[in-house]
This record gives sequence, C-alpha cells and structure tokens, in this order.
Amino acid sequence: MFTAFQRLLNPNQVYSLLEGGPLSGVYAFRSISDFRVLICGGDGTIGWVLSCLDDGVQKIKCKLPASAVLPLGIGNDLSRVLHWGGGYSGGESPVSLLMAIDQAHEVFLDRWCVMFDSADTNVPETMSNDSALGSMGGREDDPSIFTMNNYFGIGIGAELCLDFHLQREEAPDKFHSRLHNKGVYFRAGIKKMVKGYSRTFTQEVEIEIDGKKLDLPTLEGIVILNIGSWGAGTDAWGPDKEDGHASACHCDGLVEVVGLQGVMHLGQIQSGIRTGIRLAQGAQV
Repeated sequence: MFTAFQRLLNPNQVYSLLEGGPLSGVYAFRSISDFRVLICGGDGTIGWVLSCLDDGVQKIKCKLPASAVLPLGIGNDLSRVLHWGGGYSGGESPVSLLMAIDQAHEVFLDRWCVMFDSADTNVPETMSNDSALGSMGGREDDPSIFTMNNYFGIGIGAELCLDFHLQREEAPDKFHSRLHNKGVYFRAGIKKMVKGYSRTFTQEVEIEIDGKKLDLPTLEGIVILNIGSWGAGTDAWGPDKEDGHASACHCDGLVEVVGLQGVMHLGQIQSGIRTGIRLAQGAQV
C-alpha cells in the first residue's frame, strides 16, 4: 500500500511512520494553507498523528487539517464511527480511496484532556477540546496528561486491555491477524472469569460528573466513552431510551459513562445481547 500511494502521488506526499514518525510529514506541509491527511493504521496510530498535529499547530499554516483513515488496526473504533470502515481488506484500490477522501465532508471530533494526580486521588479529570477530522495518546514531557480520542477505562475492561497489550509487547510478531488478536482477548477474559475479580471496585472508586457525585451500583469496571464504538465495534451506550440521556455523539462536547458488571457482562455486550449500565453524560468528569 505504501508503494502504491507513492506511485499515485508525489513521493514527498507519502511518509512511513516507521521512519521518524508523523512530524516530518506535518512540517513538510507547514506552508500549505489547506491540505488533508490520510492516516493508515489503527486507533493508536490515529492518536499519534493527531497529537503531532497538536504539537505543530503553531508552526503550520493549515490550523485544522482534516484527517481520513485507512483502518489497519485491531478494533478500528474511531474509523467505524467516522464511516471509514472496520478494517481494510485490500479490496478497494488506492485510487478509489483517494477519490473518497477528496469527496468526503468534514466533521468535528471532541478530544479530551485526561489528567492524573497520583499524589491525591488517582481519578482522571476530563476536559473537552475539538479537532477537525476526517486509546489514549500521551505527551512524553508530562506522562500524567493524556489526550483521549475514543474511550477511557477503569477496572475489568481496562485490565483485559492491559493483559492484551503486555502479551503483544512480548511477542509482536504473533499479533498480525485480527482473528488471532480477538482470540487472545477471549482467552484473557476466560482466565479472569475463572480467577474472579475484585468485588470492592465500587467502594474504591468515586465519580463526579459536572460537579455531581454519582451513586454507583455494584460494578467491576467503568468506561468513559467519547465515541459510539467500543471494543471493536460494540455499542456500549446502546440505542435511544426514555431514560433522560441523549444519544452518544462524537462532537457534542459530552462523554458517556457506562458501568461493567464483570467478564460475563463484557461478553454479552460484545455479543450485542446487552449494553453497558448507563450512568451519566457530562462535560467534566
């Protein structure tokens, strides 16, 4: 795909993130007043590129370059929400992709600052800022501040993600198949189910939404959602209900907070049988 884009475009428009990261591409177009970016990768890659655009915004002429996505990751949740698909299978030609990008309309994406204070509460606070578009990413100079594009988890869901991440870091060559990757998640979930999980989670966590403390039911995990796709395409917030909550939207200045009751509940959400426990919506957590 890399060489295909190089043949279709000027080679100076195509950059390998393995060779110096996104910044070289950003600075190469710093004097261009209007351009679009195609990010080829998964949700983590998207976050990396957007963070580099944040870092370079004062030095580039185009302040909000829209970004399209060629989904090459595992879950591709942000790509799904923005209608770029759940995973590129190779069926669409590079020419068709470039035409789709040229004709795409721009939308906005809420992005959130997550701040940790380990000396005090260990509870993240989120604040909104917007980015034009078409996991979390962190800043190396301050590891206690992260930018959230998709969602943020605490508890059982986050622990399963961490288990997967550690296994992939240990043997990255084994994690090239989406089917294999989902199998690793499944096996990690089975182990957690057999081993059991902390039943004191609700007593250990306090959440305030827009200044109001939540009265939490018995839970084993919480997910703070910015987009309507979680865990490789699952709708954890669920469809519209008459419960006083609005539909989830990636550009409304709100996050959705859902509760997870355990590994079995996670499996039911993934299967589409249930959704997460709706707890709240708000602009500050």
